[in-house]
Amino acid sequence: MRHSKIWLILIFNLMLTGAALAWYFYTPPLSVACDGNLTFSDRRDNHDFTFDGEIIMRFHPDETGYITLNGNVENAPQNWEVSRQEMFKWRHVEGELYEIIIQKVERFSHDAMPPGVFEKYVAGLTLGKKRLLTIERTPHDALVISNFYSPVLVCSE
Repeated sequence: MRHSKIWLILIFNLMLTGAALAWYFYTPPLSVACDGNLTFSDRRDNHDFTFDGEIIMRFHPDETGYITLNGNVENAPQNWEVSRQEMFKWRHVEGELYEIIIQKVERFSHDAMPPGVFEKYVAGLTLGKKRLLTIERTPHDALVISNFYSPVLVCSE
């Protein structure tokens, strides 16, 4: 009788430890849609670059997603309309850190920006490139998607 109690306690503790480890390492499926207006400027190499427009980010639970960019790009002295969708795969790295890898870039018919301009100034949004993002929820259920330098999108319901 005493041995069976010890075995039951041991099995219960192992099950409890296993459940705690599974909960700790479990990454819940990310299902997020966030959109907003973004103004991004880069002033280096004596070439002013500015993107001003709408950005939509969608993360699907199957570890895919897309970024849609619609707006205007100014690369002084020239100006173009940009309209494209960039499909990516994402993976959870740790905590609030996620990695996205661009799989496909589809330019819509009114995207007039020449190849190479966007890619020169916006690192990580070109085919095959990786980008690290943090995705965190605030205490008031807003969602903040950031790169290492600043928030990119702040969304709330």
